[in-house]
Amino acid sequence: MQQALDKRDTIQVSELGVRVIVILYLILGALYATATPPWQAPDEPAHYNYVKYIAEHGQLPELQPGDYPHEYLEEIKAARFSPDLSVDPIRYEFHQPPLYYLVSSIIYRINLGLFDLPMLLVLRGLSLLLGAAALRIGYNVVRAVYPQEPLLALGAVAFAATLPMHLTMTATVNNDVLTGLLLAYIAWKVFAMQPGDWTPRRSLGLGALLGLAFLTKLQSYAAFGIVLFALAWDTWQARRGPSSLTWRRAIGCAGILLGTALVVASPWLLNNIAMYGLTDPLGLARHDAVVTGQLTTAQYLADHGALALARAFIQTTFQSFWGQFGWMGVVLPQRVYLALAVLSGLVIVGAIAYAVRVLRGGEPLQPATRRGLVLLLVWGSLSVMGYLWWNTKYLQHQARYLFPALIPWGVAFTLGFREVLRRAFWPALALLGLAALATLGVGLAMGDVKGFTLALLVVAAGALAGARWLEQRRPGAPLALFYSGMAAFAILCLYVYVVPALRP
Repeated sequence: MQQALDKRDTIQVSELGVRVIVILYLILGALYATATPPWQAPDEPAHYNYVKYIAEHGQLPELQPGDYPHEYLEEIKAARFSPDLSVDPIRYEFHQPPLYYLVSSIIYRINLGLFDLPMLLVLRGLSLLLGAAALRIGYNVVRAVYPQEPLLALGAVAFAATLPMHLTMTATVNNDVLTGLLLAYIAWKVFAMQPGDWTPRRSLGLGALLGLAFLTKLQSYAAFGIVLFALAWDTWQARRGPSSLTWRRAIGCAGILLGTALVVASPWLLNNIAMYGLTDPLGLARHDAVVTGQLTTAQYLADHGALALARAFIQTTFQSFWGQFGWMGVVLPQRVYLALAVLSGLVIVGAIAYAVRVLRGGEPLQPATRRGLVLLLVWGSLSVMGYLWWNTKYLQHQARYLFPALIPWGVAFTLGFREVLRRAFWPALALLGLAALATLGVGLAMGDVKGFTLALLVVAAGALAGARWLEQRRPGAPLALFYSGMAAFAILCLYVYVVPALRP
């Protein structure tokens, strides 16, 4: 009885906790939405003009030559989007799937007719609300994977809610936020399913959701992968017991899923065929023809070589995951990124230790948890592969393209953080010691000892020891303190680095 009461109390606390996290996110997001100068987020003018066009013309726009004015875009960015320079010519997102823009255009017209509030701020507010809904559903996703550990779900959601770059992107006008919401909702539905739940009716509903996700952004391919892999996984597992889910039935469900998604997306595809031709139903060929002047990976590789490309890819991806603001022009001090690299290294050690323990059978997992972890891995892997593919065409080392899989990243971060305070403490401490010795040795050999790096490693070791001590006495308290610090860090980034650098 006492155990049941403790479990109920934990769940109640976690439900209260997720509400607090969402409220914190809305507060932080509101600060970003109001303080970030207009248009100072990647592609925001182009997304805004898409919404504006639908609201004013009542139809979808056509991407045409001239919609990517490269020289003018560079000029207006250099002028910090001065009010004297119009953003109207920036329309290169007109090829995007339309759902987000259709929804936003309704808000645009309501505001224009009834309230006449600053339109950009209203649309940024819509993004925040969509982001808040995605966080709440993301909590449900993690609870479906780890039903016995609600605090783990809180950690994963808090990671997304306080990550400065994620706050930046969800506090501006773009279609990423609705993509994230639909991905989270689809994942929640799939993660909570059992083999017997794969029925034609459910497949029809999931197919409709997949179609809506496809109509939001092409990055929704991850949703298709999650659903189809879950169907295959459940069918494979069902062979071991009495279940009606056979391979024949699974193929039928897959057909319903994909067929329904195609029906939902078909009006947009047919519209694209009418505008861009039968061979370009997604508008990607037209996009490639229009965005002349955008730096390609092949061009950078020819000019700088493979080593420089790899270095730029790794460095910029890491920096822009945590925070590289504006149009990628506002970079934090290198000492900040160094501290984040040390933190990331420790968390990776913990995540690897957890994965090894699971694979060796040292961590007994419920079937739902095992299935959920596999699906989270698929989700993250698809996101990474899409990011790599996009960078084979254009030089787009922007980690925001990985944010559709922010739930898996949040789970991995929280698991790694917790593990390094428990079972992987000594390996992590040893790693810090080796890094300090290597830094000192190389510094003495080169005649240039990096004092800040040494001090950072010593402080990290002390903080790690203190956090472990606190974790042993108050489980979860170090993680709560860390995310409180992340919230403060997000505010620091905004007012110390972003606003002064981007203000016209």
